[in-house]
Amino acid sequence: MKKHAIGTGHAHAKAILIGDHAVVYNQPAVAIPLLDLQVTARFQPLEAGQTIILAGEAMELSDLGADLEGIRQLIVALLKDYQLTSTGFLLEVESIIPQERGFGASAALATAITRAFFDWQGKKVAKETLQTYTSLAENISHGSPSGIDAATVSSSEPVWFENKQIATFETSLNATLVLADTGVRGQTVRAVNIVKEQLKNHYNESWRAIEHLGELAFAVREALQENDPATLGQLFTSAHHDLQALQVSHPKLDQLVATAIKAGALGAKLTGSGIGGAMLALASNDNEAKRIAEALREAGARDCWIQPL
Repeated sequence: MKKHAIGTGHAHAKAILIGDHAVVYNQPAVAIPLLDLQVTARFQPLEAGQTIILAGEAMELSDLGADLEGIRQLIVALLKDYQLTSTGFLLEVESIIPQERGFGASAALATAITRAFFDWQGKKVAKETLQTYTSLAENISHGSPSGIDAATVSSSEPVWFENKQIATFETSLNATLVLADTGVRGQTVRAVNIVKEQLKNHYNESWRAIEHLGELAFAVREALQENDPATLGQLFTSAHHDLQALQVSHPKLDQLVATAIKAGALGAKLTGSGIGGAMLALASNDNEAKRIAEALREAGARDCWIQPL
């Protein structure tokens, strides 16, 4: 393949339906792609300089801040691996994925950049290679992530994640998902440490919650495949109670979960690491989803998204 003057890469957001935190402890999880929330990256050559334009701000690669260290090291690795360390380039990134809300924004960014780099160099990127580079950035950004974000932001189908093995599956659910942003910045590292502390200080109760989340994951997959939205909604609410027991919810999350259920949702839970971030609710149809979304906005949600399942 020939090199391209401009290399383009895309990725999308994700939402964890079940398995938040439990997946770190070898429990299964289900995640879905959010195809309407996208990030696009474009590489092109420059005579001099290695410039990144992100959120409208231009920065040199060497000047990226600590919050972008994973991305900096990803780009450095790509350049080194393909003998382009001194090559000038312009990398432009456009994203509508909310940051630090549990939607996999950092994994999507790394995936889009990797795809754009390979496209720029006229090379095909294998799935395993793509996930390796994405995981490199994620390991720096989040410590020891499970890998579910990296898998889902490049998938067009729901993902079943178990024992670090990834499989996609089809759903037949006639229902609609509503996602809402609390407006509170999520705190992944803090949330992970809270679960560790809960296991240290309240092992039996905390481990029961983690194991129960694992059991719920199998039931969630079955409900998705068997078109059983009523059961799925109940499973979501049950999972939220487990996550509350692990101390990773937040008053705003609890408020929005209660609001959604009062507005007619079949069930609701936080999604992602918690301590802020986002929640999701299951609606029986699109019209119900719109009504639930409006109730969530009235209750203080910063933004809402409606996602068919």
